[in-house]
Amino acid sequence: MSYDLYFWKSAVGEPDEICDRLADEDVDGVAPGPEVERFRSELLNRWPDLADQISPWAPDLDWRQPWGREDLVAYFVSLSLSFSTEADALQEMVTLAREHSLVTHDPQTGETIH
Repeated sequence: MSYDLYFWKSAVGEPDEICDRLADEDVDGVAPGPEVERFRSELLNRWPDLADQISPWAPDLDWRQPWGREDLVAYFVSLSLSFSTEADALQEMVTLAREHSLVTHDPQTGETIH
């Protein structure tokens, strides 16, 4: 079992709608920013195992099979995490997103953190 978390800089619309669009790689109304790319890079540096759980695909994932568009890394990050992910690690991810001025949204609970 897994659950998803989404991160973005700013977007037009309700958070659940934004997540639905991002799941389909539709970034209409989502603002790109270097903060998103820096956040992604830090996530992968701190937790290299997230490479199997992160999207969108980008060349920073090295050997992993590419899927989807490659031009979306400045728009959003989504993680498909195991329910066994430690609470401390989750809190660190949310704190890191906040340090990069990103919105965090959990579509399972509807909770949005700015």
